[in-house]
Amino acid sequence: MSTYDELLKISEQLRSMERALYLLAWDERTYMPKGALEGRSKTKAELSSLYHKKLTSEKTKECIEKLNKESKQAELDDVEKAAVREMTRDFERKYKVPDDLIQEMSKVSTKSQSAWEKAREKSDFELFLPHLEKQIELKKEVAEYIGYENEPYDALVEEFEPGFTAEKIESIFEPMKKELSSIVSEMLSINKKPGEGVFKGKKFPIEKQKSICRELAADLGYDYDHGRLDETVHPFTIGMDDDVRITNRYSEDNLTSLFSLMHETGHALYEQGLPPEWYGHPLGKRISMGFHESQSRLWENFVGRSQEFMDYLFPKLQSEFSNLKDVSKEDFYRRINRVKPTFIRVEADEVTYNLHIALRYDLELGLFREEIEPEESKVVWENKMEEYLDIVPEDPSHGVLQDVHWSAGQFGYFPSYALGNLYSAQIFQSAKDDISGLKQNIYEGRFQQLREWLRDNIHQHGRRYKAEEMTKRLTGEGLNENYHIEYLKEKYEPIYGLV
Repeated sequence: MSTYDELLKISEQLRSMERALYLLAWDERTYMPKGALEGRSKTKAELSSLYHKKLTSEKTKECIEKLNKESKQAELDDVEKAAVREMTRDFERKYKVPDDLIQEMSKVSTKSQSAWEKAREKSDFELFLPHLEKQIELKKEVAEYIGYENEPYDALVEEFEPGFTAEKIESIFEPMKKELSSIVSEMLSINKKPGEGVFKGKKFPIEKQKSICRELAADLGYDYDHGRLDETVHPFTIGMDDDVRITNRYSEDNLTSLFSLMHETGHALYEQGLPPEWYGHPLGKRISMGFHESQSRLWENFVGRSQEFMDYLFPKLQSEFSNLKDVSKEDFYRRINRVKPTFIRVEADEVTYNLHIALRYDLELGLFREEIEPEESKVVWENKMEEYLDIVPEDPSHGVLQDVHWSAGQFGYFPSYALGNLYSAQIFQSAKDDISGLKQNIYEGRFQQLREWLRDNIHQHGRRYKAEEMTKRLTGEGLNENYHIEYLKEKYEPIYGLV
């Protein structure tokens, strides 16, 4: 067996462990009995340790060192070189981290997420604070083992966005925040409330919402033979290869479940679009979480909240919900695109969404620069919310406790959401340039051509290309936030009568 084949075998063994860990995590956040927490914590810790030992074994190290020699690199084709590059990155990020720390993080994460759910339900930040402090402590320790360019936060961002640092993110976020704040101020200054009354006083039975969401995911191309749709506190997508699962949450007071469903389906279509021959292969994964978010935001917003999509969706809604019979398609479109500062990120409109991310990014950066103490998070969150969105959360559940990420130790993840919005604008523009009649397809509820375009141009390549290279392949240039800003202006000026 060649050294390269040995590395592929190790990759396949690692993937088997990942599948098991994903399934345990899915069960933990959906149907796991509360009394199983302690046992689950130990099981995940043990499996995480086995994964870590396999990835950082002497055998893996030996394969990587051999394959990175100049003489061996000359024998590899482009795909093989990319596979070695990605396995090397995975190895180097974990090799220096002690196994006992990996086990501790797994145990802490399981208990922390359970504590977060209880704290969120009771809106009691003090219940979660010790877990937050512990997660930050552990992630600081991890950052020191991994190493970083300028500051500890760089090591955490690199996990989700290879090639990005705090400095690079700030260079993108600062002009973006100014542009978005200006757009929001202009829209709110005219005191217009598009689609006012569409949802007011109405109830939308949850079982009907579930039925529509299930049908909608299938229409977009989600394969239920290799996945399932379940209910959870915070929507998420999890899984890989031939088992990719989505979850959603519902409220009788509105229909935001439709758009969170499209968001999660976008994630799932990316995972289900990865080539089967790369299941277990080092390249058979997403490029970055920013690119993953680009897929979810593209389907949620560029498709789901478009005028064309309303011709497909709204008749279905009127047939299911009699209280929408007297609502016009135009009013419904304006209502789902209404710009209104809101406390909950996943319910935020397209214009204010990235300001939610800027808030979280500022807070994370402050925590890891030790400019903010964990116990100050609640107050700092409220102050930032007032600064960026001119609203103050009424309780921690609408503020610092609303997201699951910190309980899972996912510091450095939040910037991916904003980057995903920026990527999606560029990607969708390229799709429009390439697909003749794309708007007409959406109007008629035909999504296959767009889905296949994304699969051919992004999904099938896995992580063969780095994010910057993939962006240039798709759009002819690097990441450019102006596409997102121009898209928002073009879409929202008619809604708010600013033209």
